[in-house]
Amino acid sequence: NFQNKIEKKICSDLPNALWKRKQHVVDIFYDDNLESKALIQKSRSPWSYTTFYVNKNSEIERGTPRLVINYKPFNKALKWIRYPIPDKKDLLQKLHSAFIFSKFNMKS
Repeated sequence: NFQNKIEKKICSDLPNALWKRKQHVVDIFYDDNLESKALIQKSRSPWSYTTFYVNKNSEIERGTPRLVINYKPFNKALKWIRYPIPDKKDLLQKLHSAFIFSKFNMKS
């Protein structure tokens, strides 16, 4: 049940119009070349994400577009577990109910 909820949230983002416009860049060189080197493989997994190439100024200077993976749907489904450092107010509240205190000399 939990896995179905996650899959519905994460996998609901289908490739967008930008991918369809840029797909020819992948098909020309990178797709076949990377597949022949066994670096990538075709997948129909529901956990796959939209990928596209960016061809900005720095990529034009290098002569190769940069691969970008869209992890936004995955990031939306994740919940961060945070362990914040307690602030002064929280520490004082914990000390309020204490009745035994100790002090250690850490120099020795």
